[in-house]
Amino acid sequence: MTRPPLVPGDTAPLREALRGLRFLLRRGGATVADTLAIEALPTPAASLASRVLREAEGIARSVESVAAKAARTVLGGQDSPSLSLDELVARPTAEAEFGQAIYLALSVVLRRLGAADFFVSEMAARSAFAVWRDDRLAGALSFHAADLTLRLLEARVIRGAVADKAGRIQAQDVDAVAVFAVLLWLQATRSDSENEAALDAAADIALARAPEVTDTVRSGDMARIAALYQRYVDHV
Repeated sequence: MTRPPLVPGDTAPLREALRGLRFLLRRGGATVADTLAIEALPTPAASLASRVLREAEGIARSVESVAAKAARTVLGGQDSPSLSLDELVARPTAEAEFGQAIYLALSVVLRRLGAADFFVSEMAARSAFAVWRDDRLAGALSFHAADLTLRLLEARVIRGAVADKAGRIQAQDVDAVAVFAVLLWLQATRSDSENEAALDAAADIALARAPEVTDTVRSGDMARIAALYQRYVDHV
């Protein structure tokens, strides 16, 4: 996949690296804690293992803090934009704005779907969007949002998602349902005051229709995917 050129002052690569490190530390720490029976170790080994885990947790918290501060420096903060997908395409900062929007919105939707842990790649989203946007502006696409849906899934924008045991959909369906929900939201006309409620509505629709959404998206049939968006976008 083509990578978008780096722009001086663009903190997205830093955010991506910090988020990735945070995710690995969090996931790695959880794995060790789940698999290592510290209480069964000899006293010296148990003390060492406990200390290492505490230090890893401290690093993870530090990375979380730095990543959050870095995120707040871009585009005035972490508020999800209310621009529609069509409006975003025409903007000179479209890739950066889309990357921020997809990261924030997917994070919200994934938690709503019951995903306990996940990594959302803002840079992968930007790369997929950049190629899609060029093709769209060149008139090479017939089903705009449907095509973008498949490109985002192919780019693995959502990685390492783990469904909570009480999750509301199957783990293998999480990425398709979440991407559909966010792109449904981005196609809806909404004001700043309606933005959060619109995202909630899109997530609720995608969740309620999860089997239909998953079957349609996994089919790869862009006409079917486009028709599904058309069916539900006015309900957001």
